[in-house]
Amino acid sequence: MKKLSQKSFEEHVNTVKKFWSKNTEKRINSEENNNFKTIDDFQRIYGCLSIGEYFIYIINPNKGTFEYVSPQAEVILGYPANEYSAELCVQMVHPKDLEYVIDIQQKIANFSMEIIPEERVNYKFTYDFRVLDNNHNIHQIHLQHFFYELGKNLLPNRVICLATDITQLKVGGIPKMLVYDIKNGLNNLLNPKVNSTLHLTKKENEIIEYLIKGYTSQDIANAIGLSKHTVDTHRRNILKKNNCSNTSELFSLYFKK
Repeated sequence: MKKLSQKSFEEHVNTVKKFWSKNTEKRINSEENNNFKTIDDFQRIYGCLSIGEYFIYIINPNKGTFEYVSPQAEVILGYPANEYSAELCVQMVHPKDLEYVIDIQQKIANFSMEIIPEERVNYKFTYDFRVLDNNHNIHQIHLQHFFYELGKNLLPNRVICLATDITQLKVGGIPKMLVYDIKNGLNNLLNPKVNSTLHLTKKENEIIEYLIKGYTSQDIANAIGLSKHTVDTHRRNILKKNNCSNTSELFSLYFKK
C-alpha cells in the first residue's frame, strides 16, 4: 500500500472533517448521550434485504467523531468499533479512490447548503469505492449516507451511514455519487424526468443536474466547456424566469415531479 505523506494525510483528514461540519449544529452535553433506539430494529430489517455483509455508523458532523459503529465493522474490515475516526476512514480508502471520495464529500456538503433546510432529511447520497482492511485486503464498499437527525435550527445533528461490502459484485471503477429523494419513492435525482412546471432549456436543465451533484459554477464551467461568467448568467436566468429567489427554491420546484 502506498502511504500518503504525513502532511498530505493530515490535510485529507482535516478536509473530510470540514465537509462533515458544514452547516451543522452544536449540541449541548445533555444531548450527547442520546441512545439510538431504532438502530437495532433498522439493522434487523436491513439484514434481511442486504446484498452483502454490512455495518452501520453514526457521525457527529460538528465534532467529526463517530457516535456509534455496529460490531459488524470489525468482522468486515478488522478494525474494532471504538477505533473508528476520520483519520482511520482516510487511511482505509484505497489511494486511487481517495481524491474521488473527498470530492464526493465536498459535493454532499455543497448540495446540503443549497436545499431548503427542513428538507435535508429527505435525501440520500450513495457511492461505492475501494477500502483496505486491517490486513490490506481490498473490499468494495457501497455507502448510503443521509441526515438522520436535524437540530432546532434544522442543521444536521447526526449523519447515519450504511456500509455494505459488495466485493462479490464488483471491485474498482471510478466512485460516482447518486442522490435520491427518499420521501417520494426513492427517486434518483440524477436521472430525472423533466419537470413541466419549470421553464428550462436543454442547457439549463444540464446545469441544474450538475448543481444537484454539488458542482460549483466553476466546476460546471470546467465540465461543459463554458466560462464561469456564462454559467452564472445561466443560473441567474433560470431563477428569474422561474420566479425563484435562490437555488433552494429552485430545487424545491425541480424535485416536485
